[in-house]
Amino acid sequence: MGDEREPARLSHHFRVSDPAEYAKRHATVWPEIEELLRRCGFGRYDIYLWGDVVISFIEVDDYAAAAARYNASAVGARWEEHFADLITIDETDEHGWAKPFDHVWSL
Repeated sequence: MGDEREPARLSHHFRVSDPAEYAKRHATVWPEIEELLRRCGFGRYDIYLWGDVVISFIEVDDYAAAAARYNASAVGARWEEHFADLITIDETDEHGWAKPFDHVWSL
């Protein structure tokens, strides 16, 4: 058998000060950020807005490697700065990202 692993599936949440502005900025996601996410190994990245709460669901080949590559990128830094005035993260993980939810059950 090959070294085929299931992708990591994670969900994060955080709050935004202006949900309408957050959605507006995501209406025009930069092509270079989408390219970066793909190069980092993200196969799926969904973002949901519920009031002022943002919930994201990601599937990624290797979360630690993807986070490190993203965090080392100038494009990633610019994207994070683009949203810094809107986002409040209560608890981060060891990569500086919003702490993922604890997985409890899947069908």
